[in-house]
Amino acid sequence: MFERYQDVLTHLPEYSRNVFRKGYFKWLLNQCKGWGYFSYFLLAFNFVLQVISLVHSFSQTPVQSLLAFVGGNLSVACVIGISNLSGIQGWCGAISAICIAATGFMAKNYATAWEQIGYLIFLDIFCILDPKWNDDIQAEKLESGLEWLKYGLFFVVAWSCTYTIFSFTNDPRVFLDSLNLAMAITGALLELNRKREQYYVFTLTSIFTIALWFQTMLQGDGNFALIFSYSVFFLNDMYAFFSKNSWFRGEVSKKA
Repeated sequence: MFERYQDVLTHLPEYSRNVFRKGYFKWLLNQCKGWGYFSYFLLAFNFVLQVISLVHSFSQTPVQSLLAFVGGNLSVACVIGISNLSGIQGWCGAISAICIAATGFMAKNYATAWEQIGYLIFLDIFCILDPKWNDDIQAEKLESGLEWLKYGLFFVVAWSCTYTIFSFTNDPRVFLDSLNLAMAITGALLELNRKREQYYVFTLTSIFTIALWFQTMLQGDGNFALIFSYSVFFLNDMYAFFSKNSWFRGEVSKKA
């Protein structure tokens, strides 16, 4: 389960130099080519929604609105990149995580804020460095009941830890926020290991997060931009399930 963390940390100097190799930024731009038409539609559709949200909320909360606008667009580019097995997702995910975490803290939506910090530390940085998330990305699947059990136990431990931590805060939604964060952490581990089953977790996370942001909106602290983004996340999850070249219908690599 944790082999990719070990590999990246063991070869950190080598992999770090590889990030800023000659032609790296051109390579990043090329990672945006060859996606499915529906992916480009989602990217454009989300951008229009983000502009509408920015115009609507900028006069009331300018800093939060700008952060949500940048985070909302880059986060959608990130998840679309994942669905298309594209290496762009590491940088898009890292920058959007910083923006969305800041927005979450401002809105007192702590689950989303810490979820994004978790993504940044335990997923985005490792995906940027990991060569298996840079060239010829290959999806894998859980091969046995034992693997399912390991990830299931990891989720239980993650939820127990997050619930305990959240119970010491003034979070008004300890149960739901800790559950949502535990699902996000488990999904992040599945994603780093390139397991296609990550989309079962991410679909549930999208639904839960949309509900949490609606509740935050009703309390007067939310922002439409992130509701739009997570709604697009859900549509992208469906794309990952059903697209011809997606994680579930494309080729699945055999573990070495």
